[in-house]
Amino acid sequence: MLSILIPVYNYNVIPLIKEVYKQVSLCGISFEILVFDDQSDLFLKENGAINSLPECSFRKLPKNIGRSAIRNLLASEASYDKLLFIDAGTFPENENFIKTYLENINRKVVTGGMTYLKEPPKKPYKLRWIYTKKRESVSQSAANKRSIVCSSNFLINKNIFDIITFDESLQKYGCEDVVFFDAISKREIPIHYIINPVIHDANDDAETFIRKTEFAVENLIKLIDTNKLAYDRYKVSSLYYKMNKLKIDKVVSFVFRISKNLLKKNLHSSYPSILCYDFYRLGYFCLTKNKT
Repeated sequence: MLSILIPVYNYNVIPLIKEVYKQVSLCGISFEILVFDDQSDLFLKENGAINSLPECSFRKLPKNIGRSAIRNLLASEASYDKLLFIDAGTFPENENFIKTYLENINRKVVTGGMTYLKEPPKKPYKLRWIYTKKRESVSQSAANKRSIVCSSNFLINKNIFDIITFDESLQKYGCEDVVFFDAISKREIPIHYIINPVIHDANDDAETFIRKTEFAVENLIKLIDTNKLAYDRYKVSSLYYKMNKLKIDKVVSFVFRISKNLLKKNLHSSYPSILCYDFYRLGYFCLTKNKT
């Protein structure tokens, strides 16, 4: 009935597996849990214990294939017709996480959203926590009466995933979830948003998250240039093209170059500013576009 699919890279996924396994076992359904490792260096022994659990499988891939390809591979090897993707580095917020998804099992696509740790971490992990709280939290989405595209946990019919897969040209971090869910929407397949979040553990330090942000900007530029995303799909790209028409994007690039170190100092601090982060992303977008 249900294939639970978890891609992992350099992360101890055992606590997540134990919780999901406990919950799904209590539901009395046929299930499998597949965990594919994208050529990690860390936690291989710990995660290898997954193979000792009934209906569970852990496999290390022979080479790193990236965030999109590993999800596609998991789906292609799933045995059941309902696929539940859960990201490593997250944990169900409530003990009825699996049950809630099963209550929505007849829907074609369901996403549960993401939330943040209630206790903020110390630097250099504060930036990732603030971003999740301000920009990705499902509670924030509900308050604003808007839905945030989030692939951290979602349920989908396998026959839909056989047609619409993640874009494997995106090997770095960023934008793959937006492209995927946009492709679903373009086929007029309804996406149902529920309040059933996973908690992001904010395990990326500031430098790692900044680099991921740069990767995401590079992916976004690539997707716009190849007409896979509209330029106004993201606020940062929409703002860039408005500034470009006014011939001020090069000014932003210049300001970004001279203030980059100061911005990073703030983002690494105990009190990172989300506005500084937004300007960093915009500045990096302008700088990258002006190099092309």
